[in-house]
Amino acid sequence: MKLIRFLALSDEEQYDTLFLKGNIVAVKKEQSVIKKLYTLSSFFVEVHFHHETNEIMYKKIFKDGELLDNYLKNIEIK
Repeated sequence: MKLIRFLALSDEEQYDTLFLKGNIVAVKKEQSVIKKLYTLSSFFVEVHFHHETNEIMYKKIFKDGELLDNYLKNIEIK
């Protein structure tokens, strides 16, 4: 799915598409938030879940940049 088509969907449709067709590539646990990084075609979606209730707080959609760099720092290449 192209990014522009994904952005045209409602929030509910975006989450449905993400959870059905996306792949989790990383998980970060912080004090009150669990961040899951999904990939969907040629872009990424970082979903923030409340640590205790597992409710979705919000999402960030991006192709590259600083948000992706934060995940790449934790990858070890051997």
